[in-house]
Order: sequence, then C-alpha cells, then structure tokens
Amino acid sequence: MIVSWVITKKFIYIVTIAILFCSVVIYLWSGRPVEIVDVHYYSGKDINILARHFPITDRGKLNWWRENERKILEKYNLPGND
Repeated sequence: MIVSWVITKKFIYIVTIAILFCSVVIYLWSGRPVEIVDVHYYSGKDINILARHFPITDRGKLNWWRENERKILEKYNLPGND
C-alpha cells in the first residue's frame, strides 16, 4: 500500500510539472507577433508570403490573415482579390 501511494504521488507531481511546462510554452508561443520575412509575387498567378511565428491553428491563421490582408497588400504593393 505504501509503495503504490508513493508512485501515485510521484506520478501526479510529474504530470503537474508537465502540464505547467506545456501551458507556459503555449502561452509564450501564442504571444509572439507574426513577422513577415519575405513576399514573392509571380505576375498574375500566385503570391507567396513567408512568415515567422504564425498562429498554430488553421482558425488562428485565417483570423490573422483576415485582420492583416489589407495592410500587407498595401505595404508590399500587391494586387488584391477584387
């Protein structure tokens, strides 16, 4: 009985530390601003935007793009989706 209590207590301690560590990493990752590294425009075809610190989820990426699309298109003198 005593041995299983020690293992359980140790397991709970390790899991708690792991959860705290993951929470801190996710918090710090999500707080970094997106940085545009480079923009490539291929006449009439595609626009490739290279970015650092992009949001993790697809929803976050789409929300970021919707919020920043106009600014990026104007800053880099790119054609919009008219």
